[in-house]
Amino acid sequence: MIIALLPLGHFMLGVLSLLWQRGARGLVPFALLADAGLIGSLLARVAGGTSVSIVLGGWGRDLGIELVADEISVGFSLLALLLTLAVTVYLWRERLRPYFYVLLHFLLASVFALVFARDLFNIYVIVEILTLVSFLLVGYERKAQQIWASLNYLILAALGMAMYLFGVGIIYYHTGTLNLTLLAERIAGMHDHMWLITASTLLVVGASIKAGVFVFSLWLPAAHASASPAVSALLSGLVIKMGVVVLFRLSTVLDISLPLMVLGGITGVVGAVYATFTYELKRMLAFSTLSQVGYLLVGIGIGTPLAIAGTLAYAVAHGLFKGLLFLAAGQVVRTTGSAFIPEQIARQEKIPRATRTALLIGTLAIIGLPPLAGFCAKGLLSAATDSLPLRLLLVFVSLGTVVAFSKLTPLLNPRRGCSDERAKAISYSILVLPILAFLLLSFPFVSRIQILSSLSLLQAGESVAIIGAGFLVYLVLRGHPVHLSQRIFRLEEAILTILSMFFVVFLLLAVL
Repeated sequence: MIIALLPLGHFMLGVLSLLWQRGARGLVPFALLADAGLIGSLLARVAGGTSVSIVLGGWGRDLGIELVADEISVGFSLLALLLTLAVTVYLWRERLRPYFYVLLHFLLASVFALVFARDLFNIYVIVEILTLVSFLLVGYERKAQQIWASLNYLILAALGMAMYLFGVGIIYYHTGTLNLTLLAERIAGMHDHMWLITASTLLVVGASIKAGVFVFSLWLPAAHASASPAVSALLSGLVIKMGVVVLFRLSTVLDISLPLMVLGGITGVVGAVYATFTYELKRMLAFSTLSQVGYLLVGIGIGTPLAIAGTLAYAVAHGLFKGLLFLAAGQVVRTTGSAFIPEQIARQEKIPRATRTALLIGTLAIIGLPPLAGFCAKGLLSAATDSLPLRLLLVFVSLGTVVAFSKLTPLLNPRRGCSDERAKAISYSILVLPILAFLLLSFPFVSRIQILSSLSLLQAGESVAIIGAGFLVYLVLRGHPVHLSQRIFRLEEAILTILSMFFVVFLLLAVL
């Protein structure tokens, strides 16, 4: 019952927070303490590759709602716990309406339900709830820019989920089941059927709109850049990963490796290019999120046990350091009074030391400096493939990440600036500590043999060389801005782009 208690408990707490508004904030720490106990219990049971399952409703798995806890779901549950704790501490001294804490509980309920779900229709329902909650969180401060960005997100997400639901209908018509375990058995050897190719395309495109995949998730830069720092941290660090979780679950049943690797390459490269030539801090971080999703898609596409371990490790690592970067970026914007990096550099003496330290550690982690979280996860992914093109792709995306974040170098001196609020400093430390100790914390999810065989001195030297080369490229490009097209991020252009790419994914699946 532990699996069911996590989502149901937060749903009930959300309702209670709505009814008892004066105590809404105080309920959050107790909820997170209970989450820690439940997740710790699950971790002890799934460590070593086992899984725990429950079927709700008193039916068999063909009719009932099956929830399964494995290393993937527990890893994302831990990420949700840490991010929510950091965000709660970050906002503790701010006066927020109880409405925010209601949405926070509903967000966590949706996340926990989704990572444990094993049914295509239940996944659809949960993603729809998560979309609505995310839409309300983006527009929480009721600023015009936030409301428009959240509406774009809602419209594109609705388009994606409509495609996904159409694919679910096709699957059920031909197989009579939506349970992923039973579905894998019934479609074995049927990968050349046109109905299955069509359904796979609809499911992949629908999930990709939620997963931060470039050309599909064109709502992401505006939504993440305009939301409040805490909401941006949750969206980039956690919510985007839920779309990736759906794609991972689909990959265990459907043969979608080729489109995932192609989309991963496009997402990684184009996202890095846009991040490099974007000078608005939070928007740059949003484009970086697109780029980093490329790693995850490639890892899922490779599909080997080491690649899946590396994908899980990088998803959790990215959630930690991107959450840290968005929280710190919010303080940078707040203290300097500007959203743009050049103006922030000119006013950098106003940036508190704790915020500078958080920016420094988050930047070093995302560019892959050994032995921080980014290096550990990238090393596992790199070791998972023998394909030279894929290795070069991962190197190029890593190089692009270094170039993009080199713009922040003047802001990263932790010895300058004033003191920060204690709550902000504590919230940063909640994410900094697992980033620093990520290698040790990954042992329950990745075997020692995989870690030791993947993270060698040669790998560390390669990572340092990429960092050095990326900084040199930045020095060459500095002062030569490139104006990239922003038209594709308009709503009408985004819809046309998504519909066009639908046929690309269909062709990629048809040639398998």
